[in-house]
Amino acid sequence: MAGRKGANFYVALGVAANALWGAAFIVPYALHDFPSELITIFRYGVYGVVSLVMLLFSGLGSMRFSLPIFMMGNAISFCGNVGYYFFLTLGIKYAGFVYPALFVGLLPVSVILLGMVQDKFQMPFRLLPGIALIVCGIVLINYLNVNDSSGLLLDGDPVRGIIFSLISLLLLTIYCIANARFLKSNVGVSSLRWAGLLGVCALWQSVLLSFFALMFAGYDISVFRTYSADRLIAFLSGVIFLGIFVSYLAMWMWNVSSRYISSIMAGRLLCLETIFALAYGYALDARIPRELEFLGICLIVLGGYLVQRSAERVNMAA
Repeated sequence: MAGRKGANFYVALGVAANALWGAAFIVPYALHDFPSELITIFRYGVYGVVSLVMLLFSGLGSMRFSLPIFMMGNAISFCGNVGYYFFLTLGIKYAGFVYPALFVGLLPVSVILLGMVQDKFQMPFRLLPGIALIVCGIVLINYLNVNDSSGLLLDGDPVRGIIFSLISLLLLTIYCIANARFLKSNVGVSSLRWAGLLGVCALWQSVLLSFFALMFAGYDISVFRTYSADRLIAFLSGVIFLGIFVSYLAMWMWNVSSRYISSIMAGRLLCLETIFALAYGYALDARIPRELEFLGICLIVLGGYLVQRSAERVNMAA
């Protein structure tokens, strides 16, 4: 009985982590009048500072890494943090919350497909029905966006939003595969030290992004003078929430959870991120999805589940 309660606790931690990650889509949706660069810079600035402080308090502030590991950490951190979220916020800006949430919700599928490409595996026929459902769902939602004002868009450029969302999915997929392979091949690097390095990398990358925003986009501190006090409070609250709870706390909960649950359960829990993101978004819009919109969402979620389950059967049969 105790073991069962313990397992339920770790599953609950995984659910809570995905509930927080779902909010990552809604904060930029609520802050759509702020530049995507600024949301990304401040989120990962907060996350990096928190990571650095926690490293110092945990006695790991003096840790040393070789140059190759440091460079690998920067590449992986960019894919999973600053780069991923920058393009995600752009996708949300141009296409609302539905497309980005659904595409990033296909992370288990993209990890499976990219892993097959890297390992030169032939795609099993049994994956095709799930992929077909995903394509049908995307086409259906795109049809709604083109032919009717469904409240899904902010700047009304779904093509650009889809492209940015797919780039964010690609970066997050690379992060998942590269991060897992690095940890497996570098057992001497603890998860805590590695997480700290990724957080510090995110900090200095957010600083670097701020210089690019200043030089090429013309953003400086004066940009905040164009906003009301209420919007500035909303912005600061949003990025602090993203940096502390969505980035640091959610990642800690997921790391603890994923150590004690199966990879199959972990993959299914990751699908909850999309469900939470959509629920938050519709609540923010004070509406429910229409019939065809709901059907498209169900097709994409079901297709992702079928692809994942079929891949699990292929692995078990191998």
